Amino acid sequence: METARTILRKPTATDYDEVLGLQRNEQSRRYLGGPIAKEGFPEKFEAILSAQPPEAYWVVRQKETNAFIGLVCLAKYHDQIHYEVSYEFDPAFWGEGYGTEVVEKVIEYGFTVFCLEGIYAETQKRNFASIRLLEKVGMQFKNQIERFGEEQVVYTIKRPTT
Repeated sequence: METARTILRKPTATDYDEVLGLQRNEQSRRYLGGPIAKEGFPEKFEAILSAQPPEAYWVVRQKETNAFIGLVCLAKYHDQIHYEVSYEFDPAFWGEGYGTEVVEKVIEYGFTVFCLEGIYAETQKRNFASIRLLEKVGMQFKNQIERFGEEQVVYTIKRPTT
C-alpha cells in the first residue's frame, strides 16, 4: 500500500530492530505508556507479525529514502467489538504530514478492504498533535474516558455512504 510519500507494508523479521527502537523511544512513547521493556518485546513483535485480517500492522517507510517512519495498525479496540487505528511514528518525522497521509490511507483501507462500518482511535487528552491529526482525517470526538491512569479522548469515523 502506498501514499504520495510513503510505502506501507506488512512487517517482517528484518524490521525487528527498527520497531524495537521505536517502541523503546521515550519521545515517541510519551503518550503511549512510556517505552516498552526490551524483555517483553519478542512476544509483542510476534503478535505484530502474526496479525490476521481484519487486524493488520504496517511498517511505514519513506518512498524516497526507504527510511523507517513508524508503525500503524488496525486492530480490535479495547471493547473487543470495534476496530481502531493506532500509530506510532519516529519523532524525526513529526510535523511533516506523514501521520495524516498514512492514517487517511489506513482508514480508507479499513473501509474498502476490511469493510469496517466504523473505526475508532484513542489518545491521551494531553496529546494535542494526535488530536489534531484525528480531526484532520475526519474523525469526530465521541467521548472522554480514563484508561491507564490517564484521561483519554475517543474519536470515531463511519464508513462513507455511497
